[in-house]
Amino acid sequence: MEFPDIMEAFLLDPTPETRRPLRAAILGDRTFDPRIALREQLGEAPSPQAVLGTIGARMPGLFLSPQAHGLLARAHQALGQESDAERERKLSLLALHEIEDSGTGTVDSPLEVLRVQDEYDHLQATRRRSTAQRLHRTDEGEVDVHTLEDGTELWFCLLWRSPAFV
Repeated sequence: MEFPDIMEAFLLDPTPETRRPLRAAILGDRTFDPRIALREQLGEAPSPQAVLGTIGARMPGLFLSPQAHGLLARAHQALGQESDAERERKLSLLALHEIEDSGTGTVDSPLEVLRVQDEYDHLQATRRRSTAQRLHRTDEGEVDVHTLEDGTELWFCLLWRSPAFV
């Protein structure tokens, strides 16, 4: 199955059964980079065209990135492309919901992320702030553990470092 078909199946029915093949397709694509730093690549105040071009060149590797879809939404909005902006806003929210629905953020049920930035997008969306971050290795792969302002921990499974996905 090709990426557009996998993506469409997921968008029509976003369930764990359609999420897994989509994530596998993203992880397996040559454009995927789990450590991508879009803001650094784009620089200060990028033009909408620069945003569209930079992110577009990284698709489908950036699909389900809350940050990428949010930046695309703002770029389309700036260009007066309201329907495209609305689609990207929905995809950004969907990406955040997929992270939220993937676990509870505990050691026994970490939240699953495709990219390091996804962790920070989730923290921002849930209005939490990380005061420390550490990498923890398990039999199932690697997880990032964030210590939050209130002293609690939030665990994120790094899917590209999980044998079940690579």
